[in-house]
Amino acid sequence: MTKHAEAMYLGRLPDVRMSFQLMGLHARKADSNWTYPSHEHTMYEIHWMMEGKMDMVVNGQLYKQSKGDLLFIRPGMTHSCTGAGPEGFSYFSVHFSVHDTSFCRELNRCNDIYYPAVSNLATGLSASLSALYELSTEHLSDSLSSSKQMKVHAAVFELLGSLVGQLSDHASVTLSRKEIIAHQIAEHIEDSVNYIHLHGEIQENNRTWIQDIAKSLNMSTSQVNRIFREVYGQPPRKFLSETLLNEAQRLLKQTDLTIDHIAMMLGYKTNAHFSRQFKRWTGIAPSEFRSHSQQAEHEKSS
Repeated sequence: MTKHAEAMYLGRLPDVRMSFQLMGLHARKADSNWTYPSHEHTMYEIHWMMEGKMDMVVNGQLYKQSKGDLLFIRPGMTHSCTGAGPEGFSYFSVHFSVHDTSFCRELNRCNDIYYPAVSNLATGLSASLSALYELSTEHLSDSLSSSKQMKVHAAVFELLGSLVGQLSDHASVTLSRKEIIAHQIAEHIEDSVNYIHLHGEIQENNRTWIQDIAKSLNMSTSQVNRIFREVYGQPPRKFLSETLLNEAQRLLKQTDLTIDHIAMMLGYKTNAHFSRQFKRWTGIAPSEFRSHSQQAEHEKSS
């Protein structure tokens, strides 16, 4: 009798899929009279003081920053800054967005904005921030080579990992039962997206899909829809669509895969169906989106 070969896992990590954008990363030196007007944006911002003193007003609250102090500003927060000493000041700023529900949930668990230089978060991020600062000063006006881009990615992931770790350890917000349930629903949605990536199938029947989630949580479909909408501000189906859109945009930007192949990977039975849905989401066809992205990247490198 033939003996079948056997194998077992010695270790295994879950799949990791994360899309992030790094925008407006810069270091600036300013004199004591320099100011930046009140503004807000859709990205997270880490504002790290390097020398001197400055005043930052965030949502009407004044924060006085000195060397090593750090501000963590979340999307939609109104903020402005001005010098606070005669000698001028310098700072380093990182703007980023992350398309990952569980990651953003961790970023938003803590309400704190100001972290002094001696805090665990400021000291924990200093190495990653210093690495990014060095890269930014090396390439003030030059485009990055592929190897340097990978160094930036590595420093950013190190920074984000440290940031989430520190915020999770010192979270000052206790989630309500409703928020916990909504987050469980979001995790089920993310599991659905992982299933689509693995099996190339998307459930077209919204009612059946929501019923499955509701059944797993021992809730009614109306409860699932209501609680998720109250916490996330949108129905579960739209949340799934946005997750798929983010992945579609990433694949169109970062790979040379054909649109047919991307449609198949995202669970659409035909290219036409995927193209119609993408245009409904963005107002343009996938081919136009890819063309515009390539043109923007070319102009940036030029």
